[in-house]
Amino acid sequence: MARSMATRHRPYGYAGLFLAAAFVVLQCLDVMTYPLFSYDEALLNDAGWQLITTGRFRADILSLNRGFEDHYLWQPPGLPLASAVSYQLFGFGIWQTRLASILFGGLGVWAVFAFVRSINPGTTGAWVAALALFFWPDWVLTAKESRMDTAAIMALVVATHLVVQSLRPAANPALRTFFLAGLCASVATVFHTAALPWGASLAVIILAFARDRLRSTLVFGVGAAVLAGAWLTYAQQFLPEFQAQYLSLLLNRSGGGGILDRFAAEGARYALEFRRLPAIYLLALAALVGMIAGRRWRDRQVRALLALTALLLLLHALVAGKISGFYTLYPMTLVFCLIGTGIEACLAESGAFWRRRWIALGATVACLAFMANIAAFSVGPRLLAYWFQGPQRDYAVQMAPLSSRLKPGDQVWGSAVAWIAVVKAGARLDALDWVPGLEGTRPDPQRHKYVVVDRDASFAGADGYRKIDGFGAELPLVFGSRLSNKPYDFDLWQSNALQ
Repeated sequence: MARSMATRHRPYGYAGLFLAAAFVVLQCLDVMTYPLFSYDEALLNDAGWQLITTGRFRADILSLNRGFEDHYLWQPPGLPLASAVSYQLFGFGIWQTRLASILFGGLGVWAVFAFVRSINPGTTGAWVAALALFFWPDWVLTAKESRMDTAAIMALVVATHLVVQSLRPAANPALRTFFLAGLCASVATVFHTAALPWGASLAVIILAFARDRLRSTLVFGVGAAVLAGAWLTYAQQFLPEFQAQYLSLLLNRSGGGGILDRFAAEGARYALEFRRLPAIYLLALAALVGMIAGRRWRDRQVRALLALTALLLLLHALVAGKISGFYTLYPMTLVFCLIGTGIEACLAESGAFWRRRWIALGATVACLAFMANIAAFSVGPRLLAYWFQGPQRDYAVQMAPLSSRLKPGDQVWGSAVAWIAVVKAGARLDALDWVPGLEGTRPDPQRHKYVVVDRDASFAGADGYRKIDGFGAELPLVFGSRLSNKPYDFDLWQSNALQ
C-alpha cells in the first residue's frame, strides 16, 4: 500500500524538480549580462571570497567603515558562506557569485510546488503557485542579484510544509517534525533577518492549531534557535562591531512612523509592485471565488495557511522597512500558495453543473492572462536587453580599460561594481557605496592609486587626484527604457602622489 502511494506521487515530485531545474537553466542563460552587476552583490559576497582566500570572515571591501575592520557581521552569514562554497568549487567571477542564490531560487520553486500539492487533491494548484513564483519579477531579480531572499524563503516554505502537514486531522506527528520545521526556520534566519516574522508566525500557528500545543511550540522554538543562536553567540564576542554593523542596519531597515502610516506605505508598496502585473488582481479574484465555492476553509490545513498568510502580512506591515529590499516576496510566496489552492478548487468539479463550469472557465482565463502578463515582464526585458544592449552589458568588455591598468597590489577606492574586475587583477577595492547608518568614506591619495566613480560624479578628496580616463558605455534606449538603473559607465582617476 505504501509503495503504491509512493509510486503514485513520484511523478508529481519529478514535476517539482523539473520546474526547479528549468528555473536554474533559464537564469543561467544570461547570468553574465542580466541584470547588470550591482554594488549589493559585492558588499554581500566579499566576506565569502575573503574566507576562501585569507581564511578570515570579513568584508575587506567595507573595511574603511568604522566597525567593519575585522569581522563580517553586517548581515547573517548564510549567503557569504554559500558563496564561499561556490568560489571554492568554481573560482571567482560573476556567475560564481550568483550561482548559490539561483540554485536556491530553483529549490524555492520546487518547495512551493511540493507544499501546494500536499494540501490539494490535484496538481493544477501546485503548477499555478510554482509558476507564479517561477516568473515573478522580484523572485528572478533577487536570485540573479545574489541576494539572501531565495535561500531564506525556500527554507521557510519547507518549514511551513512540515508544520501544515502535521496539522492534518489524521496526522499524529512526532515532536521531531516540529523540531525539523524549527531548524528550517533557523536556516532561513541565518540567511536573512526578514525571515523572522514568518518564523514567529509559524510558532503562533503551531500554538493555535497543533494538538500538543505547548510542547510542539517549544520544540519548534528550540529548533528555530539552533543556528540563529549559534550566530548570535559568535557575534556577541565582537559586540562593538555587531552594534556598528548588524544592529544599525536592522534599525535602518525596520518600519518607521505611525501604525496607519505603516499600513498605508505597505499598501502603496504592493500597488507599485503590481502596477505592471494587473492580471494578478483577476487571478486573486478567481482564487477567492474558488475558496468560497469549494468551502476550502473547512480544511484544517487551508485554515492554517490562511491564518499564517494573514499574520505574516500583518507583521510585515508593522515591522518591515518600506523603502528597500525584496520584503514583499515573503508574504507573496504564501499568497501564491493560497492562489494555487483557490484555483484548484475552481477546477476540481468543473463538470458538476453549469455554475461550476463557468467558475472553471473564469479561473482558466485568469490563469492564462496572469501567466502571459508575468512572463512578459519577467522574460521580455531580458530578451530585449540581449538583443539591443549585448555589448554594453558585457562586464569584461566594459571593464577592460580598468583591468588593463591595474597591477597586483594596487589599491582602488570607488564603486563596488568594479569589485570583480579589481579582484581578478590582483588588486583590492575599498567601496564608496552607501552603507545604511554610516558616514561615507573617502579615498586616501597616499594609499589608493585609483578612484572609480560614476561618469561625471564628484567625490570628497578629489583634489588629490586627476582624471585620466573614462570607460564603459551608456545603455541604448529600448522603447524608451534602459532596462537597468545604472550602466557600466565610469570615470577613472589617478592619485597625484602615486605614479
